[in-house]
Amino acid sequence: MNLPNPDSTFENSQEAQLAAPLFSCAESFAPTPFHTREYLMAYRRSFGARRKFHRLRAPKTSHESIDENAVAFLQTRGRSARRLEFWGAGIHDIGGITHDSPAAASTLWRKIEMLASHHDGAHLSQIPATSPLVELAQKSGWQISEAEKCPVLELPDSYDAYLKMLGKNMREQIKRYPKRLEKEFAVEYSLAQTESEVRVALDDLFRLHGARWRARGQTGVLATPKRQKFHRAVCHSFLKRDWLRIWTLRCDGKPVCVLLNYFYGGRYYFFIGGFDPEYSRWSVGICLFSKVFQRAIEEGASEFDFLKGEEEYKYRYGARNRDYKTIALFQSTPRGQLLKRRVALEETLLQKLHERFSAAHRKYNVLK
Repeated sequence: MNLPNPDSTFENSQEAQLAAPLFSCAESFAPTPFHTREYLMAYRRSFGARRKFHRLRAPKTSHESIDENAVAFLQTRGRSARRLEFWGAGIHDIGGITHDSPAAASTLWRKIEMLASHHDGAHLSQIPATSPLVELAQKSGWQISEAEKCPVLELPDSYDAYLKMLGKNMREQIKRYPKRLEKEFAVEYSLAQTESEVRVALDDLFRLHGARWRARGQTGVLATPKRQKFHRAVCHSFLKRDWLRIWTLRCDGKPVCVLLNYFYGGRYYFFIGGFDPEYSRWSVGICLFSKVFQRAIEEGASEFDFLKGEEEYKYRYGARNRDYKTIALFQSTPRGQLLKRRVALEETLLQKLHERFSAAHRKYNVLK
């Protein structure tokens, strides 16, 4: 099955093409860090084997030139049954397209439909519920389903105002726990700001995150060398753009909690964290989160996005759910129906994994 020309299709070996022309759209227009050149390139280098990557663009309505702010990045994978999905699927927390007008979104949708028709199925997930793609897909007869919600904390203008937003119990904990910690240990909060500091912070993050999950007979999402290599690449690229915010809490010089965040487009995105279970009684997660919230407000962030996962602790900090959708269409052919069953099985397994993960958060007071 040959694919139509989707403006640009790139094989895994076409590094030179990927480096410049692929990302000609205005970098500041990328809606989230997961849509930036830095993130997508790191993903392609780490997970690009046996995948094809596609760039779809929309022409400006007034003339034939390309609208650099209207673009969709997708990928093809699978051998027995080929699926179309967003570039970065399986790693990123937010999908969707980049567009600056309803007309551009409609044009991109027509191109997505054309490309999808040359696949056994399309499964495009984590699309903001407000995206025009959802309505366009529904009108075209695609299946619409709920994707994972992302709890989001809207930040006020001051840290004092944020504390007033909280319930009485949580407000007292955020005030009291850091003071309690400082009475017991020499406490240091540090933001990684150099290449070497980022390398050390990531080493600590991988170690703390992995040790906690291995103690329960599980591996965690940062266990594989490929995943670690990917996150190192993203972090070092984001550091150069001042998009990286990775914080470490040390007690008597020992790293006990690390939080990996991105600061992009006036928003904080919390990607993942790790902590030393031996220090859980000291609520090191609350202590470090309170410091990060304070810095985010000082930097003028409008919100703190906890990304995927409805863990209870996120709502204690004042977050509320933001809805996302998945749109899907599978061919009626045997391969298309095989892919449909495969995707359904993958989603069931993923849901069970997340339920187990959330239960572990409740049981072990993760990041509280």
